[in-house]
Amino acid sequence: MGEFRTGWSSLVLALCAGGLLLVVPFLVLLGFLASIPVFGEVGDHAGGYLTWAAVLGAGLPAAGVVVSATTRRRGWTWFFGSCLALAAAVAALSLADDLRHAPPPPPGPRHCVEHSGGGNECPGG
Repeated sequence: MGEFRTGWSSLVLALCAGGLLLVVPFLVLLGFLASIPVFGEVGDHAGGYLTWAAVLGAGLPAAGVVVSATTRRRGWTWFFGSCLALAAAVAALSLADDLRHAPPPPPGPRHCVEHSGGGNECPGG
């Protein structure tokens, strides 16, 4: 039973590391290349490539941490934990950038403001 568990966990860790080191950068490269206008057109596939890169970039280290921690492989736990921390830092910076570039709220009142004399200023009306 112990040999099966060791073989299975080694396979999972190898697939996670290979995917993290080869597939994720390849998807980022494809997303970058798809966002470059070619002959005046911008590809719509850039978002899909980058979404898959983000999902795999966070999911593979998370799976690697779980498998390596449960099988008590300290080196792999450190490797996947560092990759997971890096993915969390990139996600936090991306979220902060999205919040910083959020559109401003529309000017003026958002509700009806009644004035004395019967007039009011209602948005859209």
